[in-house]
Amino acid sequence: MSGEPQTSTKVDPKSRRGIHVTERAAKEIRSVMTEHGMPLDSTWVRVGAKGGGCSGFSYVLDFDPNGPTEFDLAFHEHDVNLVIDKKSEFFMGGTTLDFNDGLLDRGFVFKNPAAAGTCGCGTSFSA
Repeated sequence: MSGEPQTSTKVDPKSRRGIHVTERAAKEIRSVMTEHGMPLDSTWVRVGAKGGGCSGFSYVLDFDPNGPTEFDLAFHEHDVNLVIDKKSEFFMGGTTLDFNDGLLDRGFVFKNPAAAGTCGCGTSFSA
């Protein structure tokens, strides 16, 4: 399962399953990938949660050239391949990845409906 995008998975934005990406975030992801010479069709954006941070879990966002494994769920939105491990999806199902391009708050933003609380900077959450 490496490199080849799986069949496109349409996800209802109101559903608590999967990871969603806004057009603005997808545009920034594609821009970063192009800038760093990553192939757009075979590079995956890996989203996840790991223990730590001031609220219990920290968000993880990385590029993955290998793609999903049997422990992952794969999605495709706005010409971006997304992958999340099944354990993280339990805590992040329905999360939307957005991008702020303001002068003071530039960066990716996670909007997680499953989060019971978040830290002030928005990089960690509790479930």
